[in-house]
This record gives sequence, C-alpha cells and structure tokens, in this order.
Amino acid sequence: MRYSSLPVAVKAIIALFFGFALFAPLPFVVVMPGGATDVLDKVISIKSKNAYKPNGSLYLLAIRVTSPSASMFSGEIVYGWANGNSRIYPRSAVYPDHVSSRTLDKEAKLDMTSSQDKAKIVALEYIKNNYPELATVDSELITLDVKNTGGPSGGMIFTLGVIEELTPQDLLRGRKVAGTGTIDVSGKVGPIGGIDEKLIAAQRVGVTVFLAPRSNCSEIRSIPKGITVFAISTIDDAVKALSASSSPEQLGMVCPKRA
Repeated sequence: MRYSSLPVAVKAIIALFFGFALFAPLPFVVVMPGGATDVLDKVISIKSKNAYKPNGSLYLLAIRVTSPSASMFSGEIVYGWANGNSRIYPRSAVYPDHVSSRTLDKEAKLDMTSSQDKAKIVALEYIKNNYPELATVDSELITLDVKNTGGPSGGMIFTLGVIEELTPQDLLRGRKVAGTGTIDVSGKVGPIGGIDEKLIAAQRVGVTVFLAPRSNCSEIRSIPKGITVFAISTIDDAVKALSASSSPEQLGMVCPKRA
C-alpha cells in the first residue's frame, strides 16, 4: 500500500505549531536543592555567660523554586526533568492561584519569624524541664538572624541550635548534622516540602546525620550515600536521635527508603 506524503503547507503548519509550543510559557515550576547554612555560625546569637560553645555543625537547608510569575518553557521543563536533582510540579501544586510573588514573600518571612519565636519557646521549655538546675535565660537574649530564607521549615533546627548552645549536653559530638521540619509550641515536628532536594543539599556539605519529619518519610525517593536518616515526631525525638549511638532501627526511628 502506498502512502502519499503530507503537502508542504501542512508540514509547515505542523512545524510552526511545535515551534510555538517550544517557546510557549507553561504553568509549571522547577524545585531544586538550595543552600545549607550552619545555624551555629552567626545565625543563633545568645548574649549570656551561660552559653556553651558548640562542637559540630547544624545545618538549616533550603530549596530553590522558580517564581510563580516566572515563565517556564518546554525546553526548560525537559532539562529540569532530565536533571536528576530537580523536580517539575504544576504551578498550582506549589503556589496558590491568583497570589502575587510579593504576597508570597511576605507570608514566607512571617512564617520564618513565627518559627523562630516558637523555637525559642520550645527550647527554653525543654531546658526548664530537663535541666532545672541551669540558670534561666531570657528569650530576649536569644537572636536568630537568617537572611534570604523564608518559611517555617527551620523550626526544629532552630530549636535544637538553642538547646545545643544553652545546655552542657553535646548533641553534635563534632558531627555535621542537618534536618528540616516545622515546630509548634508543644514541641511537635511537622512536615515540609522538598525533602529530597534538602537531602541532596545536606550531602553537598558532608552531612552524616539527617533529621526528617516522620510524616515526610513516605516522600523520600532516595537517601544519599553516607547519610543516616532519623524519623522525628517531636523535639524530644530529635534530641534522642542525636544523643544515642544506636541506629534508627534500634531506636524505632526508621525513615525507610522508598521502594
């Protein structure tokens, strides 16, 4: 059976269609690993003679997300998909509809400030309950200063940083530790976004221990080589994980690899 070729005009129309499609903006965003900031190095400042010098690093992790107002094109989406360190999401899955970038930035900064306030409350309550012999430190003497980062996901790490600097307990023991998770005033650790990207950011700075919200465990696609991940539900869990020499399995704090 013979097949006739398409007319030149039809071929031209098809070529133009795919050409326009290649450069047409699409409603997607790219999420990728961001930076890692040691909160014990100039981020947490405690103006008290009762503060202790940390022995190790405690990293706050960030992700990078394209702006909701940025135009994404098919070529960029294909590149992001091919890049194993990036993930592509529909814009509506990451950003609410009809909300400006300025409004989102403002909300992110408010979330960050709120997480810092809660971290100080939880840390001081932990110290009061577990180290009643220590002198009380006024929360006004504790300053948290993070630049160019927003959102509530640093709550657990801020809390651990204050505990590390205000108690004689050496939680880090010279290790590079990272983690992520919101904190509420009762000490519960909540879920965050971009868990895989934050694990990659942690690996890049040599982290060996990663504290992940238990509710995010099912979202982890792979755990980078050299990192042990603990599943955390409360700030007490986080302290327990860092204090023990046991594995997550022995502690019942397993954050398993996803099948």
